[in-house]
Amino acid sequence: MNTIREIGTIRKKWRDRLPIALVFPHLYSVGMANLGFLSLYETLNREEDLVCERFFWSEDLSRLRSLESERPLRDFALVLFSVPFEADYPRVLQILLAAGLPLNPRKRRLPVLAGGIALWLNPRPLFPFLDGFLLGELEALNRALIEALRKGGENKPLLLEQLSRVPGFLHPEGPFPVNIAKAPELRRPLVSHLRSPEAEFGECQLVEVTRGCGQGCRFCAAGYLYRPPRRPPADTFPEIFSELAPGVKVGLIGLEFLPQEEIVTFARELLRRGHGLSFSSLRVDALREELKELFSGTRTLTLAPEAGSPRLRRIINKRLPEETILSAARRLKTWPVRRLKLYFMFGLPGETEEDLRAIAQLAGKIRELSGKEITVSLSPFVPKPWTPFQWARFEDPEILKKKARFLKRLLLRQGIRVSLESVRMARLQALLSRGKEDLAPLLTGLARGEPLSRLLRTPPDSIRPIFSGFEPGSPLPWEEVVRTGLDRDFLFQEWEKALRAEESPPCPSTRKCRRCGACLTLYGSS
Repeated sequence: MNTIREIGTIRKKWRDRLPIALVFPHLYSVGMANLGFLSLYETLNREEDLVCERFFWSEDLSRLRSLESERPLRDFALVLFSVPFEADYPRVLQILLAAGLPLNPRKRRLPVLAGGIALWLNPRPLFPFLDGFLLGELEALNRALIEALRKGGENKPLLLEQLSRVPGFLHPEGPFPVNIAKAPELRRPLVSHLRSPEAEFGECQLVEVTRGCGQGCRFCAAGYLYRPPRRPPADTFPEIFSELAPGVKVGLIGLEFLPQEEIVTFARELLRRGHGLSFSSLRVDALREELKELFSGTRTLTLAPEAGSPRLRRIINKRLPEETILSAARRLKTWPVRRLKLYFMFGLPGETEEDLRAIAQLAGKIRELSGKEITVSLSPFVPKPWTPFQWARFEDPEILKKKARFLKRLLLRQGIRVSLESVRMARLQALLSRGKEDLAPLLTGLARGEPLSRLLRTPPDSIRPIFSGFEPGSPLPWEEVVRTGLDRDFLFQEWEKALRAEESPPCPSTRKCRRCGACLTLYGSS
C-alpha cells in the first residue's frame, strides 16, 4: 500500500485523538471511486480530536496495514466498514481474520461497525459478526455519530450505548425495525478531494449533482432506496468550483433525474474552466444534440437499455421505446465518442428466448447506426429487497449459464465484444441480498476459501425462497429489521404490473406525492 500514488492524503498524529479504521472490503481502485467512502474519510478527519485511516481488501492480506501510518487494525479504537456490495460480505470476514480479530463480537474487544447501501437492503447475514450498523446518509448521521464517537471513546459498551441514540443505528439484537436515516435537504453537492491515478476512473474529483433516481426501474435497488430523488439548490453549484484542482477531470454522479438544462449549464462551465468530464451514467433518452460538446474528451460512453425487447423493457419499467434507442444511436454517429458499452440483463422475470435474441438484434442495430465499437456487458438478474422484484425467483444457475452461452454466441457472430458477469457471483449476491443470520456458516466458509458449490450442499432452511421466490403475503426477512419508507403495497402493485407487462410513470417532482410512501416518511404529511 505504501507505493500507491495519491493527492490529498490526510495524515494526523494520534496523540489525544480517537483512532478510527475506515475499511473498504474491496480493491483500492474500487474504493477510491466510491464517493460515500471518500466523503466519510474527509468528514471524520475534519474533527480535531479524531483520526481516520483507511484499509483496503486485497488478494494478499498477509500484511494488512493502514494506508496512512501502516498501523495494524488492532491498534485502532473502532473499525468501520463501508460496504457497497453484498458480494463483499465474505471480504469483511477475511479482513477480520487477517487482522487476528475474532469473528464473534462477544469475544472481540474492538467494536466493529458497518454502513453502506448494501446493508440498507438487508444487513441480516452479517448480524452474527458485527457489533452494529449505521444505516443512513452521511448528512443525516453526521453530528450525532461524531458526538457518539466522542462520548463512547475506546469503551466498547459505552460506545454502543451512545450509538444507540444515533438515527439509523441498528444493533443485531434490536430493537427492530430501524428507520434508514435520510437528509430531507441536500444543502450542497458532495465533492471528493482525495484523488489517485490508480482509482477505477483515473485521477478525478467526484461531484454528486443529484441523489436518487425516480425513473422507477423495477430491478434497481438504489433507485428505490434513495427515494425521493433530491438535489442541492442550483445556486450552490458555483460554490464547488473553488474546491476543484486546476484542470482535474470531474466525475459527475447522479445525472439520471437531473433536468437537461442544469446538466448542460453546469457541465459547460466545467469545460470552460478547463476540466475534463466523466459521466457515471446517462439515460439513452437524454442523449440530445445539445449535449454533444460535453463529450469532446470522452472515449467510451456507457448506456443501459437493460433488455432487448420492448415487452421486457415494459416489465422492468424502463420506459424506453426502441425508436428512442435507435434515434440516439443515429445521433451518436457524429459524436466524438469512439466506443459504446451497452448493459443488458438476462434471467429477468417473464423472459423468453425471443427476448434474448432481441438483445443481440438491438446491439447489432446500435452498432450499425452509430458506427461505434460496441461492447455488450451481460449480467444475470438478481432480485433485490425493497424493489418490486423482491418477490421474484433467481433463475437456476445452469439455465443462466446456458443463456449466457447462447447470448455470447449470437453477439460474437456479429463481431460484438462481450463482457460477462459471473453466474457464480450473481448466485452469491442473490443469497446474501435476501438471506438471514443462518448464512453465517456459509459466509465463514467463503471467507476461509471454501467453494460456494460445496457449502451449498447442506444449505440452511432460509435458502429455498431466496432462489424460488417469496410468496405474496409471506414475511420478508429484511422488512423485519429495516424500514425504508417504501410502502409494501406499492411495491407489490408494481410487481403485479410487471407480471402484466405494464409501465408506471416516474416519480413526480413534488413532496406531496403519496404513491410509494417515501415522501410521506421523509417530509411528513404537511
